[in-house]
Amino acid sequence: MKNAWTAFHILLRLCRIVNTRRKYLNYTTPWGVSLARVSGAGWSDFLLHECGYQAALEDWNHDGVDSPFWRFYHNPKPGCFVHFRGRQIALEPSTCMIIPADTVFDCRGPVPACHLWMHFTVNRPGGPVDPAPLLLPMDALLTTLAQSVIALHHEHASDTRDHRLLHESSALLYAAFARLSLPAPPPMPERLLGVLSLVQRAPHADLSNRLLAARAGMSLERFIRAFREHTGSTPAAYVSAARVRHAQQLLALTDKTVDQIALESGFPNRHYLTRVFSRHTGCGPAEFRARQHRRKGR
Repeated sequence: MKNAWTAFHILLRLCRIVNTRRKYLNYTTPWGVSLARVSGAGWSDFLLHECGYQAALEDWNHDGVDSPFWRFYHNPKPGCFVHFRGRQIALEPSTCMIIPADTVFDCRGPVPACHLWMHFTVNRPGGPVDPAPLLLPMDALLTTLAQSVIALHHEHASDTRDHRLLHESSALLYAAFARLSLPAPPPMPERLLGVLSLVQRAPHADLSNRLLAARAGMSLERFIRAFREHTGSTPAAYVSAARVRHAQQLLALTDKTVDQIALESGFPNRHYLTRVFSRHTGCGPAEFRARQHRRKGR
């Protein structure tokens, strides 16, 4: 019996040694496609704010809908459409629509809308995107994912249901974005990725050109030149736009005062926020918040 136990422990130690030696430490293999470069240059993860479904939404007709976040629309039944710059774009069961942030449009329809929607933020777009609705055909995968998300909305509300809804809604978004015909952005240097991440993570921080250049380990002139080359914007303009987007989200999603939002978004006071905000959006923070509250739940 003693010999058997000794042999067992020797075998167990050998298995541990073999398992330790067989660990794969490399992130890539000779046979796969390395995606680290692409993911670094491309779209950042989505922040999902809301996913909703209504089989017969009465409150559909709205003029001048505009949001600091992106939208995904799919109507499993026909009859409703989006009106954009003189165009009437039908929301058919065979299509879905992605609407970038700051796109102004009208919702129209003579019948209650059978409507699946998602509100989300893309913190770092992979390239410039025109503020215009993007219409996509619903292929087999998108249809299956949309049906699964709708089915979850019929389940009893629970934390488990909501976690599943988050993951399946995200899968639907990723599948839809994979079908967009957008130009592939050039690879982003790692040092600039760190700077962009800092801007999104801490818009309230000191984000002067000199500090960001130091963060990237570049001279000021080289940093500004590289930043413009890879983002199409100056660092100052990029930071300003990021701060306004952050302020828009706080105005739409919280009850914080404009003074609080100004400080949390990197502006010295509400007056400076109002001036920059109006230049970017065409209206002041108070008017923007009032518009969002009038469309609460839309």
